[in-house]
Order: sequence, then C-alpha cells, then structure tokens
Amino acid sequence: MNAVLWASVSLAALVGTIGHEAAHIVVARHYGARWHGMRWHKGRLTTVIDMTGLSRKAYRWVAAAGLAVDGLLSVLALLYVMLMRCTCLWLEGPLIWGLASLLVNGCPFIPHSDGWQMIFGVRRFAIAKD
Repeated sequence: MNAVLWASVSLAALVGTIGHEAAHIVVARHYGARWHGMRWHKGRLTTVIDMTGLSRKAYRWVAAAGLAVDGLLSVLALLYVMLMRCTCLWLEGPLIWGLASLLVNGCPFIPHSDGWQMIFGVRRFAIAKD
C-alpha cells in the first residue's frame, strides 16, 4: 500500500477513534452516566462509563453514538469523493477507516462491540428502568 494511503488511514483512525469515543461520552453524560476514563482492553480502546440506572433506550443511544460518528465520517468522505470526482489517496483513508470501523463496531456478533451492546448488552449489563 502507498505511504500516502497509510498515512491517510492512520490519521483517519486517530481522528475517527477520538470522535467515536467522544460521542459515547457526550451521549452518556447527557443521560446522566459518569465517565471514568479510557482503557486499552483486548486490543481495543474502550470508554469506561458507569451507566448504572440508565434506561434501555439511553443505553442503546450511548452505544449508537459511536456508530453515528463512524457512519458520518464514511458518508462525508464518500460524498466528497463523488461530488469532487476526486481519487486522491489521502481522501480514501477516511472512507476505508470509517467503513471498517462501522462494520466492526456495528457487528452484533462481536462481543462487547457497539452492535452487540445495542442488542445483547442492554439485557446483560444495564440495570434498566423500563
């Protein structure tokens, strides 16, 4: 792979991951959860949030927030590529990272991913009000 593409994917990974995790934090705090920090766990950066007492709906929104950022990154990069008819390698990085992140984080079959949290995590971990 080209050095420009590598650099582009790396930069998109950094920005995308910060945006993804920040979205979880912002939405969680909106619903009254407490953020305790970040940790590296099993090869992934995760946000540590105490969501005790949150409703099932709030729990799902917190999980979905990160996926929304991944989707937005992908859509913006795709739109720019399509509208500007640009085939620049530096712009393919956000598209590659955004789609990969969306597919991996959104997969409900990967334990503790955002997709898994939205479907199975609510029942297993949330002390839900509703």
